[in-house]
Amino acid sequence: MCQANGLPAMRFPPAFLDEIRDRVPISSLIGTRVSWDRRKTNASRGDWWACCPFHGEKSPSFHCEDKKGRYHCFGCQVSGDHFKFLTELDGVSFPEAVERVAEMAGVPMPARDVQEEKREQQRASLTDVMEMATAYFQARLQAAEGAKARAYLRDRGLTPATQQAFRLGFALDSKNGLKAHLAEKGVSKEQMEACGLVRHGDDIPVSYDWFRDRIMFPIPDSRGRIIAFGGRAMAPDALAKYMNSPDTELFHKGNVLFNFARARKALQKGGAVILVEGYMDVIALAQAGFDTAVAPLGTDDRKPAGTALAHVAGTGALLRRRPGGPEGGMAGCRPRAAVYPGRAVRALCAVARGPGPGRSGPDRRTGGVSRGAVGGAAAG
Repeated sequence: MCQANGLPAMRFPPAFLDEIRDRVPISSLIGTRVSWDRRKTNASRGDWWACCPFHGEKSPSFHCEDKKGRYHCFGCQVSGDHFKFLTELDGVSFPEAVERVAEMAGVPMPARDVQEEKREQQRASLTDVMEMATAYFQARLQAAEGAKARAYLRDRGLTPATQQAFRLGFALDSKNGLKAHLAEKGVSKEQMEACGLVRHGDDIPVSYDWFRDRIMFPIPDSRGRIIAFGGRAMAPDALAKYMNSPDTELFHKGNVLFNFARARKALQKGGAVILVEGYMDVIALAQAGFDTAVAPLGTDDRKPAGTALAHVAGTGALLRRRPGGPEGGMAGCRPRAAVYPGRAVRALCAVARGPGPGRSGPDRRTGGVSRGAVGGAAAG
């Protein structure tokens, strides 16, 4: 069975996948996204060269061979076939990539698997529920109940525009605020549980909201769909300062990077991956103009999520705050090398120019990170 982007092609017969790949030269698919280099390309032999669409470069190191139906970049080491190109560059699912190539090949899609169709519909309905929850949290942040949370975000130096861009919200200090809202919208108890929005179990007579009295950070997947949440406690004595959604059908913490979709899009214009520690670091850097920052959703940045963007850019900067460093800013960060399977991501510490967000001093909204410092870290 063919695989792309980690998704098994169980729905599609191998003969079907081979047929549509053979009918569509891979250069014709990729050629819609790149400009082939005339000096290095030998079109008559099906040998094509271009600047890589996955990372910024000035000299073409992206190689494509029609005979093999494969591509490979000698700069960032990405490689794959028709389907992987679409799933990794556009963030589409494997079935959607197959459908696109089949359309180019003029070959009708095989009959859909009934059980798989049912599972896809279930996942789609769950993302709808997550979208409803996101809108609810956003509304609560802007309501009277969200005044304290808005003040906190303001003290952290985040503008209203930035809060809106990342769709930040607020969970009420209530056991059934979200639960009651979703029930009014016709969302079933089973759907809320499947989304990880309520705590439930044999030892819990009545389920209740998973997040309470927390600033909410929606977590999108690679296609920008909300699949989970992170919550920052407002109460200083909360048992957990930060808390994520539990693993669900949509969300597996170790496989997700916060800000993945936005960073991947920005990386197509060039630049380096900036791997930081948390949501606030990512958002502060984005507000300062660094759109390629991402954060793992656990303490181990070498999990699968840690490699998800390592191959996208030719270089990367890993910025880590020293223990006790300011939240939401990289002032006081320390250098740390991060080695991922098959490649090394260079990491140097950005030079802190001032205190982190919410503290008086220069560069309040940039977390004390200068553009030149991050550029130097990436280039180092």
